[in-house]
Amino acid sequence: MEWSAIAIFYFACFAFGFIFALLGAIFGELSGAFHVDVGGHHIEFGHGVEHGGFSHGIEAGHDVGAGSHEIAGGVEAGHAMPGANILNTITIATFLSFFGLTGLLSVWVFRMPAPLSLVFALPMSMLVAAAQFFLWVKVFVKAQASSEATLSDILGCEAEVAAGIPAERVGQINYAIRGSRFTAPAVSSDGTEIPRGTRVVIVNVRGNTLVVRPVQ
Repeated sequence: MEWSAIAIFYFACFAFGFIFALLGAIFGELSGAFHVDVGGHHIEFGHGVEHGGFSHGIEAGHDVGAGSHEIAGGVEAGHAMPGANILNTITIATFLSFFGLTGLLSVWVFRMPAPLSLVFALPMSMLVAAAQFFLWVKVFVKAQASSEATLSDILGCEAEVAAGIPAERVGQINYAIRGSRFTAPAVSSDGTEIPRGTRVVIVNVRGNTLVVRPVQ
């Protein structure tokens, strides 16, 4: 094995790709999002792992009423696949690692000159990275998207008051959707106090807060 300039370059690509993949595995790319357009305004539902459960954030420009999907002229809802961008940690790491490995094989095993090794390594690594990306989208991203809460899942969902909701003030609720637990700020629908531990139902979305009422 001869450590030529091109061999050092390929080894650096392989090492950087491996480290990049390791960092991606440690920190992960687990954020997700669900987007809803309401009469020209935007509602975004997202979740992240937190202490073994999930926290659920909501941003909205207008109220969303329970029992209806048509507010301010209509609701257009759809899943945005989390991380479905080819320039993600896993795909970049795959490309760099395979490019470096293929390049090293081309110069050390097949004894190719530097220009020919580039012609060999570049398309091969691009094909492998593309295949990895589409497999990742099919297996991981779609599975993650299918576990996310939609607007119809949230409205009408029963929850438990985790931090008592004072009159005309914000408390906190816990609720579960599709086996995942979420936490969100909440207010009473009629402005009255709701004690901790009370079973409630989510009837509205107001700003970044869920509106609830006690289960009848």
